[in-house]
Amino acid sequence: MNAYGTLLKKLIRFTNIKLTNLAEIVGYDTSYISKWCNKGKLPAAKAAPNVNKCLADVFAREIIIQEEATLFAAEFNASGPYDESSLSSTIFRLLKDAYKRSYDNTSENAQLAGLSSQRMLLWQLDIKNFFVTELPQLLHQLNEPCQILCTMDICGFLKDLSYETGRQAYYTNPVHIKMGINLGGHCKNNSYIPQLYYFLNHYNDISFDFYENTCMDYMNLFIVKNCIAVQCALDKDYRISIAHIITDTAQVNSLYQKVNSEFTLSRLMIHSSDSEELFYNGYRTEFYAHNAFQIMVAKGFEFLLPPEINPRLIQAARDQGFDESMAQLVAHLGITWEEIFEKGAIDFYLLKTNLIRYITDGTIYFADVVYHMSVEERKKHIQHVLDLVQKNPNIRFFIIDDECIPNSEHLFQMSVYNNKRKLFLKNMEHYDARTHLGPSFYTMQNETLIGGISQYFSELQSSSLCNVYGSEDVFRFYEKYGIMIDRMLSIEE
Repeated sequence: MNAYGTLLKKLIRFTNIKLTNLAEIVGYDTSYISKWCNKGKLPAAKAAPNVNKCLADVFAREIIIQEEATLFAAEFNASGPYDESSLSSTIFRLLKDAYKRSYDNTSENAQLAGLSSQRMLLWQLDIKNFFVTELPQLLHQLNEPCQILCTMDICGFLKDLSYETGRQAYYTNPVHIKMGINLGGHCKNNSYIPQLYYFLNHYNDISFDFYENTCMDYMNLFIVKNCIAVQCALDKDYRISIAHIITDTAQVNSLYQKVNSEFTLSRLMIHSSDSEELFYNGYRTEFYAHNAFQIMVAKGFEFLLPPEINPRLIQAARDQGFDESMAQLVAHLGITWEEIFEKGAIDFYLLKTNLIRYITDGTIYFADVVYHMSVEERKKHIQHVLDLVQKNPNIRFFIIDDECIPNSEHLFQMSVYNNKRKLFLKNMEHYDARTHLGPSFYTMQNETLIGGISQYFSELQSSSLCNVYGSEDVFRFYEKYGIMIDRMLSIEE
């Protein structure tokens, strides 16, 4: 533990202040303060003076309230006077000195200094090493949420990205990136669509907002607020040939402010969102106001559920700590889907591995509620699917053999909901209780983009990766494999 963490921990113990109260006043999550106390982490240098001033004011106030000024002076080797203002100044000085000692001595800071040194990169190997290794390492070591701007067109880079292995480490601090996209540039056909989908899946712990970048593509800038900026020269194939790294904080933030204003004036194309925003801006309501859908399910299968499951989902929402609005949303969605299933035209795209996983595991993700279907509930679910497809021949299933797609276990983490007018992605990894990182949803804000994705799914139906099952095919499938499915269920039972 460094000097700063030791002092902060001692002050918290002396005043007996709750970490949650301290976090609320300082404006940081409790996890950050815990890391400052126990993990050798430090507040960002730019934010440290304000953080230390807030901490000093809080501790001084508590010491005066508890009438422990004399004891404080003895334990912390401080002298009077002992009024609140003087105590605050004394504690601020102690924190400032401890911070400086820790900052100067920490090996992490030495690494950051080396990583973020101002320089020019001229060779492809150095440029690749910076973006693939050094920059992620730098972001991992920051002790605050990261705000990043990239004016360049994501579609220009997709062709060169590789996802041979899953990522070894995810960001523990929130990372939000505003990035450019140009549907009239490198996105002239639908080949970019699966690549963009894989990109969002691979970096599912990062929240991206994509903006139409025709007015700022020439800037070729990548900027991390309060940290670093990279000015790039691109060759004819849209590859970075020269990278000028800027580390002067004043210059970085001046660039950030100017470029951020350009994003504000640009059209938002893809937006990272959460369940509350999706509901209150009416996006969800408008989505379900149609009768034709393309839905690709990455995890579980929360559709065509028996009616008796809905009350259990509502109760699960309450049991999992959601407020009553989530319970009402679950109830509303249950009724809405029942009506759609009766007459709607729905193409379900199901991953073969996910279908097997659902049969054996039974986990579904309904709105924000994670629910584990019992074996008996899964059996009723299967029977209800058979009943519904018999009544509504407009329900079709396209089973995707994802085992034929390299590294598919890393690249299919987001479900797709599309009615050809509205389209959103649901980030299933966000509902992992271990992380809760990344956005809950992505909403498509552009008709051309939605049209391209719709066409891609239509073309996927004739792909060798897809097997189609209409209502009669579903019955034949169950007649052939029903015994095997029952055996799979009986293993858990």
